[in-house]
Amino acid sequence: MSAGTQQPLRIVSSPRRRAFATGRRVYLILVLAVVAASAVAIFTSLSDRRGVRGLAPEQRAALLSRTVGELREFCGAGHPAALDDHCRELAGFAAGFEECRGECEALVRPFLTPTPTR
Repeated sequence: MSAGTQQPLRIVSSPRRRAFATGRRVYLILVLAVVAASAVAIFTSLSDRRGVRGLAPEQRAALLSRTVGELREFCGAGHPAALDDHCRELAGFAAGFEECRGECEALVRPFLTPTPTR
């Protein structure tokens, strides 16, 4: 048998090794997706706050007043459970204002404080 007629050597990997490599790829993709989603969430949060800080003081006061008014009107005691997410968003937005103190803080605190599950 001469060297010219021999077939090249093929390395066959086991099914277990291929499954492990596939599992690692899936894990890596999931980790990268979580990191990307976290980065987007952080960037969005920071850009919202920068946008509010860039407003004139009168506009900031008007926006906070409107937000607090909505919280009082729609999110008071006995509000429908369907509005919980909306109320949390309003409360989080209002809490981002440096001017949210005293009554405003007391109004937003229940929506931003985690509720115990037990």
